[in-house]
Amino acid sequence: FQTEKDNLALAAQVLVPSPHTAEILMTEYAVPASRIHIAQPGTDPAPGPRAPTDPPLILTVGIQHPRKGHDTLLRALATLSDVPWRSVIAGSSHDAHYSQELAHMVQELGLSDRVTLAGNVPRDTLEGLYRDASVFALATRYEGYGMVFNEALAWGLPIVSCATGAVPQTVPKDAGLLVPVDAEADLAAALRTVLTDADAYGAMQNAALTAGRALPSWMDTARVASRVLNDLDP
Repeated sequence: FQTEKDNLALAAQVLVPSPHTAEILMTEYAVPASRIHIAQPGTDPAPGPRAPTDPPLILTVGIQHPRKGHDTLLRALATLSDVPWRSVIAGSSHDAHYSQELAHMVQELGLSDRVTLAGNVPRDTLEGLYRDASVFALATRYEGYGMVFNEALAWGLPIVSCATGAVPQTVPKDAGLLVPVDAEADLAAALRTVLTDADAYGAMQNAALTAGRALPSWMDTARVASRVLNDLDP
């Protein structure tokens, strides 16, 4: 923390990805608001329309690390045996012990026929998963921004996640359901709603599509960064 604070004190200007991060720098690192600039990461448009599969695919994208909360998601999914669904968790292993724990949980919770720990997947495979998906779910314990949420919005996917970090600022209220961190019962209830309530699903899907179309492009991000850089004293 002290090293970061000392370095930030030396920075002429600071680029951050979200208002949440900007607030942290101001309140915890004493960075003046005048030196902070929000350059929201860009999002590429979805390359085509979705074609959801049957049973519905619950897609999760996030590295296999405790912060991403995949363990909470698995426990929530285990309570939804009466509802049709399948799940793919895409993301590379960042913590070998945690990855082993997740694989063990899939077996222990009887989810082997429904849950796939896909690991790191190529971009075209990931796009195929977004195309097939009906729901995006990530039981994250913290996000400083969360670019995967914007990817999900670009595809028009209703989102089920946690009200933590920058997530509430990134996921529009009407485009998904956010629950407390580590609240597996609440997470399961939210997933059940999205999977079984057609009217609620339709409303969230439309809101996600609308929000996705309004997301900044990478060119927009570059313009913010360029303005900040060009205004620096030579």
